[in-house]
Amino acid sequence: MGRRSRSAGISAVVGTAVAVMIFFTVMIPMWLYIQQLQTLFMDEVSRRLQFEVEKLNEELEITLTMQPPELHPFQKRALYLTMMNRGPIEITVPTLYIESNRFGLQVVDEQYKLPPGAILMKPLNYYLEPNEVVVLRAPTLRGNSFVSGEPIGPNKLPYLLMVQLSNVSLGHRYEVEVSVVKDDVNVNMTRGCVSVRGEEFATGCREKAVMSRLVSRVEDLSDVFAFNIAPGVYEVRALQCPYLTGGSCANVSPNPVRVVASSHVVVHVDVGVRLDPPRPIPLQVMTLQRNMMVLMNGSDLEVNVTIPYIVTLGNITEPLRNVNVVLEFVSFNNITLNASPLSQSIPTLSPGTSYLGFFTIEVTDPGTSKKDYGGFFIYRIRLDGAQGLITRDNYGRFDFRSPEILGVVYVCKWWVEGGNVMTACRAPLASQAP
Repeated sequence: MGRRSRSAGISAVVGTAVAVMIFFTVMIPMWLYIQQLQTLFMDEVSRRLQFEVEKLNEELEITLTMQPPELHPFQKRALYLTMMNRGPIEITVPTLYIESNRFGLQVVDEQYKLPPGAILMKPLNYYLEPNEVVVLRAPTLRGNSFVSGEPIGPNKLPYLLMVQLSNVSLGHRYEVEVSVVKDDVNVNMTRGCVSVRGEEFATGCREKAVMSRLVSRVEDLSDVFAFNIAPGVYEVRALQCPYLTGGSCANVSPNPVRVVASSHVVVHVDVGVRLDPPRPIPLQVMTLQRNMMVLMNGSDLEVNVTIPYIVTLGNITEPLRNVNVVLEFVSFNNITLNASPLSQSIPTLSPGTSYLGFFTIEVTDPGTSKKDYGGFFIYRIRLDGAQGLITRDNYGRFDFRSPEILGVVYVCKWWVEGGNVMTACRAPLASQAP
């Protein structure tokens, strides 16, 4: 009985020892291994999360433009790259890809590292062909891919530069010149290309473009000149030239306006402070008939005579208002006159337009016999004054180009005598005739 109890006790001790040995030799190392795997997993998750955060924080701004063909001996346009790191971490670009509508995908085997806030500006070893349009793509080592903004090419410029001239003077020709600013230190850093909209599809962009406009109407006093541009640095000049070509031009402002263009741009240039209409004002009056003959029946004593006139304002001036037209009689013979009114006012007259008016005169022939029949009168229609609608200047008759016109009206009588129509008229002396 005692021997069996001792054997059972020894077995329990051995079993316990084996269990403890298994626990320390198997379970604890396994638990430590699991903990190590958990640590490795969490480190990898942390690194991956950090990588994703860094990837999300990458912000690369790419601007693609060209250099003017005048910089190249064969008139080719080099592609010019501007990259800016706007993110808080360093960005590595292992290579660049140019997507061309003519040559497909082209590789630029250059690597760039941009610290936060860094700007890279340089021409690429790639030259654009006529009618070629390209887009640049820049992948990063973190897996992002950034693309330049608008597709660009010599015949497809992405932005507009609009130059608005204000307070120009009538009777002049204005030229607006937009040119690429050259870098005085390093000419290879020159960037930009410009073209007039109508020439873009024919010749492509150049270093300079000029537009000219004749200012002959009031509607042209504030005009807009539109140019197509690529991103770059430009100078805008405005010149005032004579109306006809061949004369010398003068700068509107002492210094050109410098523009750094990365989008659509509007430039305002104030030429002057007031309108300067040419003198004399191109206002003139004309009559449809300088010599008129009015026939009255021998039994009639009165007749109404209508004298039409036309007032014309030329193109190169400002609008006028309250144009005063006056009718006066220089001389008359053997008739009596009653004109009402003797003056008329034209409310508004725009450049390039005309006004048709008339005066009605009541004429009386007091002759009682054939030898007393007939008479005449000489009249004058003159422009007495007007006011400028823009300048508010008051103009007198001596400010107009053709301020008056003379005419004569013959008043004749007719009757039937012996089956024949007889007339009697009086004519002014040669010295009196207009």
